[in-house]
Amino acid sequence: MGLGNYLSKWIGKIKISSEQTVVIDIPATIYYEELAIYTAQSYLANAISMCEMRVFSKGKPVKNEDYYLLNVSPNKNENSNYFWHKVIRKMIREEKGALVVEINGELHCAEDFSVLEERPILGNIYGGVVLAGGLQLNKIFTAQEVYLFKMEDECVKGLIDGMYQEYGKLLETAARTFRDTNGRKFKFKVNSLKAGDEEFAKDFSEIISKNIKAYMENEYATYVEYEGEELTEESSNKPQKSSEDFISIRKDIFEVVGQAFKIPASMMLGSVTNVKDVLDIFLTFAVDPLANTISEVLNKRATAYEYTKGNYYKCYSGRIKHRDLFDSAANVEKIVGSAVLNTDEVREELELMPLDTEWSKQYRITKNFQNVEDATKNVEGGENDG
Repeated sequence: MGLGNYLSKWIGKIKISSEQTVVIDIPATIYYEELAIYTAQSYLANAISMCEMRVFSKGKPVKNEDYYLLNVSPNKNENSNYFWHKVIRKMIREEKGALVVEINGELHCAEDFSVLEERPILGNIYGGVVLAGGLQLNKIFTAQEVYLFKMEDECVKGLIDGMYQEYGKLLETAARTFRDTNGRKFKFKVNSLKAGDEEFAKDFSEIISKNIKAYMENEYATYVEYEGEELTEESSNKPQKSSEDFISIRKDIFEVVGQAFKIPASMMLGSVTNVKDVLDIFLTFAVDPLANTISEVLNKRATAYEYTKGNYYKCYSGRIKHRDLFDSAANVEKIVGSAVLNTDEVREELELMPLDTEWSKQYRITKNFQNVEDATKNVEGGENDG
C-alpha cells in the first residue's frame, strides 16, 4: 500500500505549492493509535532482541558464523538488535510480513518486496526487493532462498486501523467538548458607526485583535479600552468539564491494542505491580509464539535434511527475564543437584563466563534422589523384615 493510500484514510486535505512541497493536515488523534502500536511493537521487539538465536550442529550448540550473524551483526551496517527490531516492526505493520534475503553471506531485511507469483506447490516467487537506502535488487528469489517472517493471515495493524476510525471520532468529540466547556469567550462592543467603517475593520484586524489575543493568552497583561469600546467576558452556564473522558478513551485504546498483541493491559499502561505474573503472561502469549515463528522460519530455510541431522536453529527466550545472582542461588542449587544443567550451563544462564573445566561440565545429582525401583525395594524389604 502506497503512502498516499495510507494517509488518505486519516488526512483531511493535501496542499501542493508551486515548489511541489506537500503540506499535510494530520488529525492529532492519529498519534494516540501510533503511540499505542509503537508501545506494543517496542515491547515485542525488545523481548526478541534479548533472545539468543542458538545454532545447533549435530544436536549440540555451537558458536559459528551463523551464530554471529543472528546474534551480533547480520550485515556491515546493522547490529542484531536493530535488525530484529526491523523484522518485528514489519511483521506487525506489514500485511506481507518481513522478508529477509541473504546476499554475500549477510542478512538484509527488505524495506519492500512483491510476491510475483503465488505457487502453492512449488513455492512463491519474490521480486521487487528494496533494501535500506532504496537499493533495488534485480534478482528474483524463490521461496527456498528467502526468510519470510509472518505469523497470521490477518494483519493486526489493519484491524486496529479499522477499529480506530470510531475511536478517533470519540477522541475528537471529547476534545471538542473539553474546549467548549472550559474555554473563555469575550465580547467586544464598538460604536455602531464603526461597524461598517473599512478603516476600522483594517485596524481591528491588524492591531486591536492582536492586543486582545495577547491580553487573553498572557498571565499578566493590560488591555487599553477606548471610549465607545468595551471588552467583556461572556458567562457560560455549562458546567466545567475535566479531561477524564479524554483520558479514559486514550486508556481504552492502549488496552485494546495490547489485547490485539496479547500484551497485558498493565504493561501497556505502564502500571505494572505484580511483575512476575504479568511478565509470565507476556512471555507465554506474546513473545514465545514470535520466538517459535522465528525458529521455524530459520529451520525452514535450512531444509528438512539438515534439521533431521541435528543441524537447526532455536530462538531461545529463557534469558529475557532479569536474573539476580543472589535471588537465584537456591534455585541454582536445585537445578545443578537434579542434573538439569551443569555448572557451566548455569553460569551462562546467569550471564557469567563458563569455567570450561572438566568438573564444571559434569552433571551432578544429590543423594536425596534415587530410582523408583530402589525406593520400592527398600520399602518392601522393610515390610518383609517385620
